[in-house]
Amino acid sequence: MSSLCRLSGLLLVSFCSLALADEPTPIESCLALAIQKVEADPKLQERWQRTWIESGSIREEVYDGSVDGQPANKRLVAHLRRGEQSDGEFICLLGGDGKALSVSHSEDAGAR
Repeated sequence: MSSLCRLSGLLLVSFCSLALADEPTPIESCLALAIQKVEADPKLQERWQRTWIESGSIREEVYDGSVDGQPANKRLVAHLRRGEQSDGEFICLLGGDGKALSVSHSEDAGAR
C-alpha cells in the first residue's frame, strides 16, 4: 500500500508541476499587469481594494491596434463593481501571444 501512496504522490507532484508550468491565461496575464500597475500607485491600491470584477462579465473582443509599437489583436473587457454599484469597466489589450500589453479603467454613466 505504501508504494501505491508513493506512486500517487509522484503523479500528483508531476501533474502539479505541469499545471504550474503552463502559460498564464489571457485574464491572468491582464490581472498580473494590473497588479504591477496598482503596486506603484497608492491611490489606485485603495480603489482596487474596494472593487471587483463582476462574475460572468468577462468578454473577449477582436481589436486592431497597437501598444507602444506592439500589435494588439484582442481586447478583454469586464464589468467592475463596488458594492451594489457599477464602477466602470476593466479593459486589457492583448498581443497575438495572449500576453497583456495594456490595462485601463473606463468609467461608465453609472459609476461614481
